Amino acid sequence: MKRIVILLVMLAGCAGEHRAARDKYNEGVEALAKGEHEVAEKLFLEARSAAGVDPELRFRAAYDLGITYAAHADKVKQAKDADLAKALELTQQAASWFSDASRLKQDDPTTQANLAIIRARVQALTDELRKAEGKLEARLDAVIGDQRSVLDDARDAWLAIKKTGGSDPLAQQGALSHLADRERGVVAEAGVIVDLAADEIDTIAKKPDEKRSDEEKVRMVQLKAVDLYLVDARARISEARRKLQELAAEDGVARAELALIALKRAREQLLDPITVLRGVAQDELALVQDTVHGGAGAQILGNDSGPVPAWLAPPVLAERQSGLRDRLEEVKARLFVAVTEPPPDQPAQQDPNLEKQLARVRAALPSVVQASTAMDQARGTLAEGKLKDALDHERAAVDAIARAIEQFSDLKQTIELAYTEQQQITKMLTPEAAKELVATERAKQTRDGLARNVERMTRLKELIADQVTELEKPPAPPAGAGSGSADPAQDEAAKQQREAAKQQLVRAEELRAQTVVALDALGKALASTTGADPMPSAQDAQARLEELRRLFFSVIEHLQQLIRDQGDTRDQTSAITGEDDFSRAPKLPGLVTREDEHATMAKAITDALAAQADAAGKAQQPQPGAPDAKTLVAAAEEVRHAQSQIGDARGAIVKVRDATKSSESLKPALEGQAKAIEHLENALRLLQPPQQNKQKQQDKQQPEPQPEKQPQAGAGQRARDEDARQQKKRQERDTASDPVEKDW
Repeated sequence: MKRIVILLVMLAGCAGEHRAARDKYNEGVEALAKGEHEVAEKLFLEARSAAGVDPELRFRAAYDLGITYAAHADKVKQAKDADLAKALELTQQAASWFSDASRLKQDDPTTQANLAIIRARVQALTDELRKAEGKLEARLDAVIGDQRSVLDDARDAWLAIKKTGGSDPLAQQGALSHLADRERGVVAEAGVIVDLAADEIDTIAKKPDEKRSDEEKVRMVQLKAVDLYLVDARARISEARRKLQELAAEDGVARAELALIALKRAREQLLDPITVLRGVAQDELALVQDTVHGGAGAQILGNDSGPVPAWLAPPVLAERQSGLRDRLEEVKARLFVAVTEPPPDQPAQQDPNLEKQLARVRAALPSVVQASTAMDQARGTLAEGKLKDALDHERAAVDAIARAIEQFSDLKQTIELAYTEQQQITKMLTPEAAKELVATERAKQTRDGLARNVERMTRLKELIADQVTELEKPPAPPAGAGSGSADPAQDEAAKQQREAAKQQLVRAEELRAQTVVALDALGKALASTTGADPMPSAQDAQARLEELRRLFFSVIEHLQQLIRDQGDTRDQTSAITGEDDFSRAPKLPGLVTREDEHATMAKAITDALAAQADAAGKAQQPQPGAPDAKTLVAAAEEVRHAQSQIGDARGAIVKVRDATKSSESLKPALEGQAKAIEHLENALRLLQPPQQNKQKQQDKQQPEPQPEKQPQAGAGQRARDEDARQQKKRQERDTASDPVEKDW
């Protein structure tokens, strides 16, 4: 290392004029020699930024940043508590700067060799971290994605056969056989997940019952349910594989779809009850709409709306309702497990926070039971064709689920519920809603929604006050510490965070109070006999709630939810690709609405990421563990691309919806949806680097980056090829200006 530093100093010293930027560079070299990596990184960055037209200094600063980040990564990896995720992040930074240097001197062999070495290190660290990502949840998500891909391709093959009228059943033999082979891999991976679940169940079962925590008891119930659905999924996948081998495309598609549903249900077992209840509520709302379109609206209005599509027939709706009730029953079972009384030998005093959560569960259970009863009644009346009565039971189920969800809601979730409710209220006041529902029904839904939001405002006040009280409590000292922290700077940072949180809550209370005023005005307008327009007050309340929602906006949470929602929308789009125009026509408006909602959320996420990037760029010191400005900008760009693809998908669906002369394909919409999900997942990966592998890993021997001499041939050829491909992409993006200047 000393030889490296001396050589770098000589190279810096033999340059021409001696300017301030070179002083910074030399200070960086000295810091690097002392092992002060963060100081050296800062100084080299300043030198590169101020290099101006000094190309040699710009190259040397970029090159030495690569050396510094690589050394910093080694230090982090070899520390007692090795942070592999941090080491990967630093190594990626090193690769970025070596790549920057290679653009400045494309023929420099040492730079190219070091870049190949660092690329190989990035791959090695990534592989090492991925060993920690094989947990059950992650593998379930992956196998769901694989099965979804098989289903999409199977539908494409089926459509191709239908277009030929089935005249050549062997035309898709190759495609169907390939899909059958892919299903073999999916069923094998599902078997691995079954084994993982069984291992975890055995681990918990080995503990005496009195020593199992409440979380472990719930986890065991969840894993057993996962196992049941995975067994069902494997059976369905095997059936799909057999049908595909037999070239029975339609039957293969049907079974592949059932397998995907079973896999999703398995994944749902590992979600928290509030998330599952929300999913059930959304699906129940969709059932309400389909019941209206399927004939309930005609029964209420007393007229004949014409023939009903097969998928809206009462028996089909009854089957859907039965499936929703089964899902709700699973949630109810999980909640009952959570409130099981502890054994008599356990202390009577429980953790206050745990008791508070259990109290919420007990309060929610009656509403869950009521929802289940209403769903059962809806199923019975649907089977009898009594659509008007079924609609009443379905709405009762939605209301009961909403009350149950409310019991679990914290501050952010209550805000989210109020915002969603207000959106529905505003929608009910539009002319479009008047075409779908009679005036009395619209008025009832609007007033009920308003009453719920008024009640939520009271609860929000209590929740805000609770958080203020928590912030005013003195912070607990770190474990093992005395009366105070050993780091005054850390104490000051914590104090500033508490003050910022208090200001956030002050603003939240202001917005809540403004929402109360708007809701009061809305109530008066609805009760007015002079024809007062309620829309301005409804929109005002929605705007206040939207601002309140953004105040507590969690980008990653909403990004994850958007990925799930867009995936569900794509599944719904894919499911109707093989239907005729008459059957799929009633479903297209709902897909357009969903894509509108996705686009709105994508824009909100993009704006939030852009704001965070601006703040990170202005901050003198980045927050520990937080993405830097460059990462935030890249994530925002990925979401922006996703928003564009969502718009393309929406346009394709609208084109199908509005087609009058000929049938249009939904394939462009599916392609846009898939690309949107890909961009969203890219953004999530940028914001959430791989989790740290806490288990001790044996260090892999990697070649040391060389400061000057080119290493022997054969070092990291695969990494070189990968870098060449990435460099070509970057060169295509870059303009004729100096690429280094663009970064600053």
